[in-house]
Amino acid sequence: MFCTRCGIELSDAANFCSGCGAATPNAARASGFQQGRAERFSRPLEGGKVAGVCAGVARYWGIDVTIVRVIWAVTALWPPFVGAIAYVVCWIVMPRDTVPVVGAARDATVG
Repeated sequence: MFCTRCGIELSDAANFCSGCGAATPNAARASGFQQGRAERFSRPLEGGKVAGVCAGVARYWGIDVTIVRVIWAVTALWPPFVGAIAYVVCWIVMPRDTVPVVGAARDATVG
């Protein structure tokens, strides 16, 4: 493998270039970031109460799922039905995970 910035030959296991310090594709895989955000905006297979919408939103934003559920419940009551309509729309639009996300879904649904 060669560095795309300075052209130095690197070992295939290198995360950063020894010459210029540029990150290699291995560094992106090691840190968990893959082309864009680290997490997809999707509903998890595990940890959801009704449809998993709140768990998916909490995982995407990196906050506790209880906070998302409380906010969603408040917006479902006031202004009338806004949160309920948004929940149904997210339920339809958000894709379902095909495989369980290790750690992320469990961390977001603690509580």
